[in-house]
Amino acid sequence: MSDQKILRQLPDDVSQDREVIENTEDSHMGASLASGSPPAANSRFVRRLTPFWRDRVIEASLILSMLLYYLVGNAHLGTGYFFQLNPIFSLPFLLIFVALCWYRLAFAVALLPLTLPYYLLQKTVFSHYSFSLAEITLWVCLGVACLQLLIYQKEWRYWLSRRELRDRLGPFIIPALIYFAAAGISVVLAYNRHVALRAFREEIFDPLLYLLLALACLRTRQDLFRLIAALLATGLVVACLGLIQYFAFANNLQPGPDGVRRISSVFSGANDVGAVLDYILPVGLALAIVGVRQGLSRSWSLWLRVGAIALCILLLIALYLSQSAGGWLAIAVATLFILALSIRSRKVLLVSSAILLLALGGAALVFHTQITRLIFEHHVNVHGVSTVMKRLYLWESALRMIRDHPWFGVGMDNWLCYYSSNSLCQIPTSIQPFHYWILSDPVTHLSTGMADEPYLAQPHNDILNIWVNTGIFGLLAFFAMLALFFLLFSRILSSLRASENENNPLLRPLTIGIGAAMLAAMTQGMVDSVFLGQDFSFLFLILIFALLLLRVLTGTSWRGRLQQKRVNETGDAGQSSNAGFVNLPG
Repeated sequence: MSDQKILRQLPDDVSQDREVIENTEDSHMGASLASGSPPAANSRFVRRLTPFWRDRVIEASLILSMLLYYLVGNAHLGTGYFFQLNPIFSLPFLLIFVALCWYRLAFAVALLPLTLPYYLLQKTVFSHYSFSLAEITLWVCLGVACLQLLIYQKEWRYWLSRRELRDRLGPFIIPALIYFAAAGISVVLAYNRHVALRAFREEIFDPLLYLLLALACLRTRQDLFRLIAALLATGLVVACLGLIQYFAFANNLQPGPDGVRRISSVFSGANDVGAVLDYILPVGLALAIVGVRQGLSRSWSLWLRVGAIALCILLLIALYLSQSAGGWLAIAVATLFILALSIRSRKVLLVSSAILLLALGGAALVFHTQITRLIFEHHVNVHGVSTVMKRLYLWESALRMIRDHPWFGVGMDNWLCYYSSNSLCQIPTSIQPFHYWILSDPVTHLSTGMADEPYLAQPHNDILNIWVNTGIFGLLAFFAMLALFFLLFSRILSSLRASENENNPLLRPLTIGIGAAMLAAMTQGMVDSVFLGQDFSFLFLILIFALLLLRVLTGTSWRGRLQQKRVNETGDAGQSSNAGFVNLPG
């Protein structure tokens, strides 16, 4: 589903052409939100458009101009005439994008997720300096923001004082700074500092810059809906490219070590497809499962749910074709999470949970042999080593590496320097006398087959990967951010459950979807790396930002007691009533 389609299904009150910030600050915030109207449209054609369609034209123009800048003269995309043009011919499209950013900076910032999947196919900006589409878009938006700030100073429509920024970030600011510092120290101590510095820029510095820019520019419900629509459209593009790859170019798919042909879409591996869909698919599932029971007309609510279901079907097909077992498990966990939160009656939830546990226990007893075979014989290579066993060997290698470098790790993206003998990064034996990869099983002494894959760039476990890259302090900061995320998630959900505001009909399913997406990412992160990586780091912080914005829109305070308040929650039978929570003023 495209971002235009999602926004087309919203009611008129959320598609107005304005940047006036709604008075949705919580009782502890007291921070003034930016206001001001966009520049007046001089074009007669633009003036004739309704506010809804004017927004759509601006969005489409932003996307098209950056797309043409990215394609024209980008030799990394192919050998065709269009890609071999002098890159100077692409500059007019970049200037158009800059002009549109000046006119609607918030639009460009909200649409940035559309640029994330193409980090491997970079654009040469100057001489031999190449950057990903996401980096180019981010730095253009940041440059426009800085220039506007320099001209308008405190009259800048997106101005935030340090107190306001601190209040918007809340307690997240402390682990974010620790994470930033730990990653920076690991760069200084890394053997290959050039690689570490690039990884620091792509995976830490740029995503944090985007978080700060989003905190300043995105403040309204329309901004949130536009960001979520861009996220869903990103998943749609990744899925469609994967389906085209499978059905039209199946013969070009290279089989993996296990002989299975798996779609990779625009990524380097099939597991990346599953990881990206983990961040996106749960939001669509929440819109399809939870739906909107009030605040929207029946027709709008129906079309929104139908569109979400269609999107989820496409994404699920792509996830299946990726053959990512970790992705399958993650989406299953996220779906159960969404179903549990969509049940209003506590009694129904307990009974349903008991039935599910009994069903899973019965299935485990009946099909335990098939399940065991699926786990330990899935994706077996020519040496008879399954993907599960390979991960066990990788985890053992990572634990040995951590034992020797516990405090600050080996440096950002320096895993390969220590893991194996390879041509990308080779540490002299005078510095590092051995590598950490396990070539033979310590018990059976048989070959592990790991020698056939010397370029495995991470240990396929996020806890180990973050520890190896940033050390123990970076790992603790990461855990703190996750804990704060789910603590804030529960407070927002309690606030929404208590107030059921008809003016914010989509906030509850979006909150549930964002929480489920983070849970899905954590689940796959146990068997893959879904947090360190340029696109993954952006997606991780986008989920955090979306929750921070939801806190403001729902008036949820950071601290303070939540007073229990009786509210009527009518279910399908129209007779259940539960206790909710509401924020105390002041």
